[in-house]
Amino acid sequence: MPDLVALGEPLVQFNAVTEGPLRYVTYFEKHSAGSEANVCVAVSKLGLSSGLITRLGNDEFGFFIYEWLRGQGVDVSRVKFDPERPTGIYFVQRSYPVPGVSTVLYYRRGSAASALSPSDLDEEYIAGSRFFHTTSITMAISDSARETVMRGVEVAHRRNVMVSFDVNIRRLLWPSIEEAVKAVEGVLKNVNVLFLDENEGELLFGTRDPQGVFKEAEARFGISRVILKMGLKGSVARWDGETVSSKAFQVPVKDPIGAGDAYAGVFLASVLKGLPPSKAIVRASAAAAMVVMVRGDEENLPREVDLEVFLRNYGLSDVELR
Repeated sequence: MPDLVALGEPLVQFNAVTEGPLRYVTYFEKHSAGSEANVCVAVSKLGLSSGLITRLGNDEFGFFIYEWLRGQGVDVSRVKFDPERPTGIYFVQRSYPVPGVSTVLYYRRGSAASALSPSDLDEEYIAGSRFFHTTSITMAISDSARETVMRGVEVAHRRNVMVSFDVNIRRLLWPSIEEAVKAVEGVLKNVNVLFLDENEGELLFGTRDPQGVFKEAEARFGISRVILKMGLKGSVARWDGETVSSKAFQVPVKDPIGAGDAYAGVFLASVLKGLPPSKAIVRASAAAAMVVMVRGDEENLPREVDLEVFLRNYGLSDVELR
């Protein structure tokens, strides 16, 4: 069984080759993407096993994602093909209107993954893993997908599998921010590891302050392992009473989309390898930086040797990498 099992929607990403408004863009690159799929690839590239539970359209884009993920070492045995619904896609607009910031245009309503249902869950497959990972993105795409996330989290919790949840609120996908917050709060009681950013900290816990977020997460939901991402200010984690932090590595940015998934995947993989949170958070920050240097979410996800070279050249000694 995989070390990590994820539940969510992979999509085909069409990333603008040139910067500026999409109305003037002629050329796009095609990439495999999607938050939970990105995490699976990150884990696989670091030498561990991962598997994805999802639905794809029985179409060329679905075949592309399936073959790409399989080629990256992700177990696709729990991927189902839907003959009636298409694979979701989205377009990335880069550096407009804000320099260095990307925006997305989704075409995923009615996608194959939006038809995810609890019947797609294999309880024994989940129970055989060490981590079960998902996000609120999947909860937003349909009522049945939301129910599937909640059921998957419950199954993992009941079978003593560590549940990792990345808040990842996408405002474009929710009818209202209040509905998003309510849905996220509904799963947090069964979550062991929580990833979120400062804005999500304020939405869920009424504060952007790391110590305030940590205190509220534990007091309200019993979560003692929380990772707060703070963009260019770096990140801070509370892990079983220990607080650790990492700087954000300054690199040339092509497209910031996918950084958070790289971060989560490498952090979880590092924990699975037995590394302490002080090492996991630095490695995760490095992976996030590496991903934003190119277009596409998964191509620059690092292998172990890539992480070591990157970190060594950013001033960390060989001893600190171990």
